Amino acid sequence: MILSLLFSAGQKLAVSGLLLFTGYTGVPTGVPAPDNNEPKVTTSATTSSLKGIDVSRWQKEVDWALVKESDVSFAFVKATQGDFRLDPYFARNWEETKRHGIKRGAYHFFKPEAPVQGQIDLFLSTVTLEPGDLPPVLDIEVADAKISSEEMRKSIRTWLEAVTAHYGVKPIIYTGQSFYRRHLKGHFSDYLFWIARYSDNKPEIHHTDSWMFWQYTDRGSVSGINAAVDINFFAGDFETLAQLCLQDNAIAQESPLQQLKHMYPKP
Repeated sequence: MILSLLFSAGQKLAVSGLLLFTGYTGVPTGVPAPDNNEPKVTTSATTSSLKGIDVSRWQKEVDWALVKESDVSFAFVKATQGDFRLDPYFARNWEETKRHGIKRGAYHFFKPEAPVQGQIDLFLSTVTLEPGDLPPVLDIEVADAKISSEEMRKSIRTWLEAVTAHYGVKPIIYTGQSFYRRHLKGHFSDYLFWIARYSDNKPEIHHTDSWMFWQYTDRGSVSGINAAVDINFFAGDFETLAQLCLQDNAIAQESPLQQLKHMYPKP
């Protein structure tokens, strides 16, 4: 199943040891092709793809020790929603992921109708990032009929820029494939995307955009979680994932997201 997820019309998404941005359809120079012309795809942290999950109150109390044994390398946990709601399991998930050595990231569920400054303040007051943590994520998947796409994008950018200034790293944008096409396509090329597409076909993005995470099912099963869970694929190895994380001097230097874009630029 996973192997089929990595190919669409014969195009390779991952090669051993490198992150491959999805705007690129060939093998990077100097990287040998696998002997059988297909990459070895597993959930091991030593190969070219990593398995991760994202959780919220819907998964309730997670046994993170069992999750770790299931070859889960990273996890995004819901922290906040709109301008007033805290996820009741965030604090526990945030500490337990760190304790069990799972790369962790926090996300905010964006509500277009809620005051953007309130959404910024809520997230910043809830989430403390440390070196080694993944960048914050803005989850954008709902619109409001009373708010135009242009107005929504303006508020989104305000949130992204404020969070960047606070943590010293650019957030990742999470969204669904259809929502991306309708509202975000080509408007946030300076950020990296995490796309939800429940299909054997890889996410499709504008030629100026890049994605690094693919949520390919919302019906996954992982030991330690007594509910269906989202399963994600990271198009890179563990070293690349670590480079994406906050560094000790993240605020003083260029963000890890931008460093990765320089390392693996689009042709």
